[in-house]
Amino acid sequence: MCGIIGYSGTRQASPILLASLKRLEYRGYDSCGMALLNGNKVIDVKKGTGRIEEVNGKVDFLSLSGKVGIAHTRWATHGNVTMENAHPFTSCDQKYALIHNGILENYVELKKQLIEKGHHFNSTTDTEVLVHLIEENMKQAKDLIDAIKKTSEQAEGAFTFLLLSQDSGEIYCFRKDSPLIIGVGNNEFFASSDITSFLEYTNKAIILENYELAILNDECKIYDLVAEKEIEKDISIIEWTAEQATKTGYPHFMLKEIVEEVEVSKHALDQDPIKLAGIVKLLHQAKNVYFLGSGTSYRACLIASIYFAKFTHRNFMPILGSEFKTYQNLFDNETVLFAISQSGETADVLEGIRIAKSKGSKVISLVNVMGSTIMRESDQYLTLNAGPEIAVASTKAFTSQVIILVLLAFALNNQLSEGKDQLNEVIDQFEIIIKQSDFIKELSKKVLNKQNLFLIGRGVAFPVAMEGELKIKEIAYIHADALAGGELKHHTLALIEPGISCIALVPNDETKDDMINNIMQIKARGGIITGISSEKLDIFDHYISLGKVALEPIAMIPILQLIAYHLSVLRGNDPDFPRNLAKSVTVL
Repeated sequence: MCGIIGYSGTRQASPILLASLKRLEYRGYDSCGMALLNGNKVIDVKKGTGRIEEVNGKVDFLSLSGKVGIAHTRWATHGNVTMENAHPFTSCDQKYALIHNGILENYVELKKQLIEKGHHFNSTTDTEVLVHLIEENMKQAKDLIDAIKKTSEQAEGAFTFLLLSQDSGEIYCFRKDSPLIIGVGNNEFFASSDITSFLEYTNKAIILENYELAILNDECKIYDLVAEKEIEKDISIIEWTAEQATKTGYPHFMLKEIVEEVEVSKHALDQDPIKLAGIVKLLHQAKNVYFLGSGTSYRACLIASIYFAKFTHRNFMPILGSEFKTYQNLFDNETVLFAISQSGETADVLEGIRIAKSKGSKVISLVNVMGSTIMRESDQYLTLNAGPEIAVASTKAFTSQVIILVLLAFALNNQLSEGKDQLNEVIDQFEIIIKQSDFIKELSKKVLNKQNLFLIGRGVAFPVAMEGELKIKEIAYIHADALAGGELKHHTLALIEPGISCIALVPNDETKDDMINNIMQIKARGGIITGISSEKLDIFDHYISLGKVALEPIAMIPILQLIAYHLSVLRGNDPDFPRNLAKSVTVL
């Protein structure tokens, strides 16, 4: 979940690395660091704790000189947030500097062995073990490639890393279970965990597979360490633009990405009909289908499972990524796993995919990032076409996931054209809803800005409420609780007291009458109701208009996103970078 970037070329590296590092900050932002090989062939390292701008203000990364270097922004897994635990780490002889994305599972055992051999450690991280292990293996290896191969055989877990070598002036870029992409520029190369970090400089990329090693200097050579040979890799052209990964005048990426939902939802509907038909055929043929996702993507799975049940009269069970092992015995060669992930790198979803495939199951995926691991390991896939999403809290990607999954539910019921029409109505309504942002801000300020907040819904509106709860907790740091309206009487009414604020999602469908009954139970105990509906009901204390569309629960999504966004800003938080969280979860 950390961000890594390397540069080798003809220009000064530090300004390029710093700009690229800022674009990676969503992957981790508790500490950062940079290492460059200077003109005297010495590796200079600067690092510190805090956000990138804060650390740069203290250490001045731009004072580093050199045309080859590496940089890292951290999301802490092993070791506290301290300067000593910030990357990069250097070997005892100072000939190597290393940055890492992932988790080294057997680092305790390896560290003990290295200490016995005389190595000195300065941090409590798992990462520092890697650079010392490479240094130790160089004593017996024929070259650095051989030492890295031996290290890859000894280490366990996810250990994608960039290694800067003093002797050769090269960057060694190794991938294992966390993403690594090589950017190919004009007489320069980049290595990064995310394409967006170098889009300003090039849109040409080589996507590395596990156990592949790229060596960057005045050229890029790639080795398959398992086959022990140099290989050729295709260069992909990335369709995203650098401008898409900037705020373009908005105060935060999250607000920009909510506004973009109108446009990207239209792109989501524009799927390759041949691919769509192939996935529909596979779903038709499957005896059992299970959705798999984590966090926000899991909420998309829940929404999809209800629409699939409505339209196809079949059970499409959603499974939470981190709980997949509990259900692994359900998978066989008559089963399809439908995996949902914005990044295409979500670790627990990937683990589920690999288990399902080992049992003979087919895998369909829905991802946003072309060339991602989940996409490549799937039998069939669809892409969100949402463009880069920078804010940690997913908005436009989630909406696109829901749009595509509901479209598939219609298609599976031979109603593709009808589905597109109904979804286009919802997308048109998004634009009207987003224009209510200022009203939603004032309502959030006066009514919803509490330390406790409840959301209720039924049917599809229930998982939509769950996603609203997730967003509010994620970026506003408010204790929010979403529940099915009928569950109130079983437990949560015990928490309702005068002045408690509740958001009620009331679509004009078969759940409406029951929802009104649930709202009355809250009001009878002094609760304050903010209703989201196409109709202003007398029982609402406050009202946010939804507009009249067939798929009303989907139209509720941007309203809840805007509530979460405004609550976050009102409470002095940065909605793009919630505390303790990172966007691409590449660790289990």
